[in-house]
Amino acid sequence: MPNDGIRFTDVAQSQPITVDDFSDLTFTNEAGITVKLADIMSKDYLVLVITRGWNNGVCIYCVSQTSRWARRYEELAEYNAQLAVVFPVETQTDATHSSDLSSRIRKAPIDNDRIPFPILLDVNLAGVDQLGIRSQLAKPSTYIIDRKGRVRFAYVGESIADRPTVDSILSQLSQIVSSQ
Repeated sequence: MPNDGIRFTDVAQSQPITVDDFSDLTFTNEAGITVKLADIMSKDYLVLVITRGWNNGVCIYCVSQTSRWARRYEELAEYNAQLAVVFPVETQTDATHSSDLSSRIRKAPIDNDRIPFPILLDVNLAGVDQLGIRSQLAKPSTYIIDRKGRVRFAYVGESIADRPTVDSILSQLSQIVSSQ
């Protein structure tokens, strides 16, 4: 994997959260259609990554995190898991900037120049507010959710660079699956 010089956190345990059921969370897909997380889940687990969002540019940490997932996405299959990335934006006008994130992810070496997961929008920060992670736009957050909408793991970063590594999330999935 290319080294972009950015280091993320090795997470050992889940953090407490205020929302136990994610099944009602809704976002917007790139076509502008509202989607419920429960409706896009086709696997046993969903890794939900919420980026910082559009703040007059796409942050380098968001690009690094999402491009790492794009390169390693196939590793989720072992855990019957999938990934979705949420890009928070304050206005519908800002929603067009999700293409900036997509194009910057594609500049990283990805097989077939394809992003293998959906990038959803949180227009007007409704989901961010529901999750209680607003800070400027959003605190970068990663959740593992089961098919019933229950949160099995949560990590909410304290800064824009505070995000879990792909390895630490795969380790969490391994623990969750083995405890079943």
